[in-house]
This record gives sequence, structure tokens and C-alpha cells, in this order.
Amino acid sequence: MASSHHPNVSDKTSREISIAATIGRTAFLVGLSCVFMVLVRFWAPLSHGVQQVAGSRLWQSLYELLHIETALGREQLILFGIVLACFTTALLIQLLGLYGLRRFQQR
Repeated sequence: MASSHHPNVSDKTSREISIAATIGRTAFLVGLSCVFMVLVRFWAPLSHGVQQVAGSRLWQSLYELLHIETALGREQLILFGIVLACFTTALLIQLLGLYGLRRFQQR
């Protein structure tokens, strides 16, 4: 007779994450993304880096590829790039932090 026991239920590596932990991780991710966006806005070296990227030939080809012809459209694409880069960086930091925490707890 086959067991009705699901293999993932007792698997200790696939523990359920509480709603509070999920909300906390989400808040941390959004907060860190916002911190990075503020840095892009107010930290001169990072602002200049964004301006260099936005003025690059590759970025200009994005305007052509996406048929963006207005100044507003260009600003929106730059903003989209900033938000995407900040979120991706924050997510990477969060994942590395969670990995490090998990490794630390296993010792």
C-alpha cells in the first residue's frame, strides 16, 4: 500500500517561511532598493556613472530599438533602468545575506 505521506512535508530543508518573515524580507528589499535609488540621486559619483551609461552608444541604441523619440520617453527609460538596477542589486544582497545566515546557523 502506497504511503500518503508527501516527501516534502517532513523534509527539513524545505521549511515553510512565516508570513511575518515574508513581509520583513519584502520590506527590507523595498527599503534597500529605495536607499540605492537615493544614492543614485544624491551621490555624485553614482549620478555621473548613470549619466555616462545613459549617454553611451549602447543606451542610445535602446532608444532606437524601443522607438523612443521624446525626452519624456528617454527619462522614463533611464528611470526604469535605475529602478531595475537598484532592485536587482538589493535582491542580490538579500539573497547573499540569507545564504550567509543559513550557513552561519548550520554551524
